[in-house]
Amino acid sequence: MKYQLDDIDKIASMMTDSGSGMQRDLILIAALPGVGKTTLAKEFARQTEGIHFDLDDIKRTVVPEDMVTEGIDPPEYRYKYYAEAIRKLPELFAESATQIVIMDETFHLQAFRQMWDEAARQLKIRVHWIEAVCDEEIVKERLSIGKDRANHILVGKGYQMFLLFKKAFEPIKGPHEIVGTSKDIVPQVQRIVRERSIGDKTVS
Repeated sequence: MKYQLDDIDKIASMMTDSGSGMQRDLILIAALPGVGKTTLAKEFARQTEGIHFDLDDIKRTVVPEDMVTEGIDPPEYRYKYYAEAIRKLPELFAESATQIVIMDETFHLQAFRQMWDEAARQLKIRVHWIEAVCDEEIVKERLSIGKDRANHILVGKGYQMFLLFKKAFEPIKGPHEIVGTSKDIVPQVQRIVRERSIGDKTVS
C-alpha cells in the first residue's frame, strides 16, 4: 500500500526561504525499541547543531495509550502521526539555524519510509536514513534497567515491544547508514556527517 499526503502542496508553501540556497537535511533514525535511537539522535543534534524532534510527543496525542503499550499500533494511527510530523517540518526547519532536523522512531515499515521519502522530495529536503542496531542481550539489559526511560512512551513494556517490532521490522531498502550503538557512537556519527556532507551550506 502506498501512503501519501493530500496536503503536501500546502506544506511546501509553508517552507520558508532558508536563505542563500542552504541545503535542508532531514535525518531519520530507524531502530527497534531499546536500541538507543534517541541517544543517537541527540548525538547527531549535538554534532550538527540541528533540531531533534521527539515523535512520541505527537504519538501520545494520536494513539490510545493502551494501544501503544500492548501492541504495534495499526497503520491508520501510524499514518496520522507521521503525517502530523511531516506537517511540522516547516516549523522545525524555520527554527533550525543549520537547516538540519533529526527524528527517531521505529520506522519499521517500508511503505511509510517511502511516504517520508516522497514528502521530502516534494519539500526539497535531503533525507538521510540511519539504522541503529545493537546486540539483543545488551538491549534486554538496558530495558530491564530502565535507564533514562522513565518518561518513555513504552516504559515497563520495552522488551515485549522489542520482540514484537523485531518480527515486524522490514529491511530498509535503498541507501542508508548503519550505526552500532553497543560501540562508541561519536566517531560513527562524525563519519556519517562528514561523508554525507550533512550541514553543507549550498544545495548540490
